[in-house]
Amino acid sequence: MLDQAKANQFMNKVVGDLGTSLAVMLVHVGDRVGLFEAMADAGPLQSAELAQRAGIHPRYADEWLNAMACAGYVEHDPEALTFTLPDERAMFFAAPGTEYYLGGLFKGAPMLAAAAPQVAAAFESGAGVSYQAYGAWVPLSTEQMNRAVYEARLVRKWLPAVAGAVDRLKAGGRAIDIGCGTGVVPILIAKAFPQARVEGLDFDARSIEMARSRAAEAGAKVEFSAVSAADWEPSGGYDLISTFDCMHDMPDPLGLLRRIRGALTQGGSYLMVEPRVGDRLQDNLANPFGKMLYGLSCMHCVPQSIAQGGPGLGACWGPGRARVMAHEAGFAQFNELPIKTAAQAFYELKA
Repeated sequence: MLDQAKANQFMNKVVGDLGTSLAVMLVHVGDRVGLFEAMADAGPLQSAELAQRAGIHPRYADEWLNAMACAGYVEHDPEALTFTLPDERAMFFAAPGTEYYLGGLFKGAPMLAAAAPQVAAAFESGAGVSYQAYGAWVPLSTEQMNRAVYEARLVRKWLPAVAGAVDRLKAGGRAIDIGCGTGVVPILIAKAFPQARVEGLDFDARSIEMARSRAAEAGAKVEFSAVSAADWEPSGGYDLISTFDCMHDMPDPLGLLRRIRGALTQGGSYLMVEPRVGDRLQDNLANPFGKMLYGLSCMHCVPQSIAQGGPGLGACWGPGRARVMAHEAGFAQFNELPIKTAAQAFYELKA
């Protein structure tokens, strides 16, 4: 017998999920046209006041605020007909220069949704969807999602946790960031350690072009290469090799791990940063990031890995599989570093 109460409960969930997906699109709109920044520190505003502050059409301001109130992003006073963006929420949407800013997560959402037909076709063909097919937004969205956090933490907190890395870089050591995107990590390393020899590698030519431009603007000396990790042939030894949230995207993760191990100098370290998840689905059901990570993985990580001929490990492959693969590649040590972040896990691997 059909349990009508359970059916209604599930219907409410589905409708709520659809509403959330539409709210994500409207967060992107609000971020793009400066609505959150216009509301920050402004106190209660009527829709006409927001429209004037942001320079948008009043009718759009009215409907956007209604949608954001229903989504729980802004507060509404029905008596005064005002809307407020509390400080505890503004810090995530109206402070793009800080490590708390989440706007980058939303910038690529509409384009990711637009790729759904290609992903559906990939489900049927098994061919995957290339990284480039998702559009020019991918490198920029990833950069905006990560830049402020990396600027605040990479040099001051993360690298000091890697045994000997800072001393080696200060002494002119060699470092490479694989899957560097627009170059945030290697540029920060090169600026902090001007004596070091720093490289960045990524298979996306668009990203490398942007990385070179950003390095020139920052006055950072970095050698960038537009080469697939599968085709990377290291010359000489590296004191520090890093990958940030991309090992699971690679076309040949095990082969890359073997090349990384062989490219490390005696005592050198490989810093692998991956999503902080458990090894089993049931371990991630209560993880507030689990829903987002599995969604991103299914829509982007797995399809673009398969498109390269890779195994499609996915963002939630977990530390257990990573540890096994590292030992298969010949690493003697696989240690999680005592770096506490909600979304990322940091592993130091040594030969």
